[in-house]
Amino acid sequence: MSAFTTKTTSSALRAGSRRAGAASAGLALALVLTGCGGGDEPAARDGEAAATATGKPSPSKPAKSTKSAKPSPSATSSASKGAGGTGAGALSGAELAAVLSEVNTDLDIGGTVLEEAQLKQNTARSVEAMKGVEYSPCNPTEGIDPTKALREASMGALAIEGNAPGMPDTISVISWSSEEAVAEESKMSKRQLASCPEYSLTANGRTVSLAGEALDMPTVGDASQAYVTRQTANGTTQTSVVLTAWSGTNSVQITLHEADPQESIRYVAPLLEEVLDRIEG
Repeated sequence: MSAFTTKTTSSALRAGSRRAGAASAGLALALVLTGCGGGDEPAARDGEAAATATGKPSPSKPAKSTKSAKPSPSATSSASKGAGGTGAGALSGAELAAVLSEVNTDLDIGGTVLEEAQLKQNTARSVEAMKGVEYSPCNPTEGIDPTKALREASMGALAIEGNAPGMPDTISVISWSSEEAVAEESKMSKRQLASCPEYSLTANGRTVSLAGEALDMPTVGDASQAYVTRQTANGTTQTSVVLTAWSGTNSVQITLHEADPQESIRYVAPLLEEVLDRIEG
């Protein structure tokens, strides 16, 4: 990996997230819309959501890994057919899990690969939890089908213990059956922030204010973006940073909680590209 030793890379997520000050923000909406959830609980919590934004140009690409991604027995079993099982992406859930397992081992990240069935169950629960939410003055989910990825894509995720208790940092991957679906996912993300950068939502009697802000980042893949979300409730503001890259039929998203935005990009953008390269390789 260019500019990253194995040791440096293995701590990239932790280094990026330890540089700064705020507590974690809810990313339910981002996870629902991309079809990826992290952790051992539903991606959505009451009152949690996120906006998206565009990223910007630049640096060099790290060298691609020469290793091939072959499904492990556990990854293969996790992609068995059935409700919440294998999606219809160009890569299967087993193949995505195998790539993440390889990344986890090669870079000594110390994370946990989550099964596709678990991710789809989490996402379905997230969608259900967001029903009945009231938005003001705008609704960032308007015109979006949050269940599309459940039907038409494959998923994988790697959860890494971070700085926010109960909210692991995550590397989430999704594979669609066509490049058109990926291009639409990218456009949708950019439209969301442009149309609804700041809003409040009310769920179960609790109101939360959210603001999304675009961050500059190196171009990764065919399109990429970085944004920070700030969620305020009961006088406390929580922050999360999300980096996403799209290429071909695949996308990769890295989410950091309690993270300094600029340091997160510096440390994590190369890792984002590394994971995308391995998925495509």
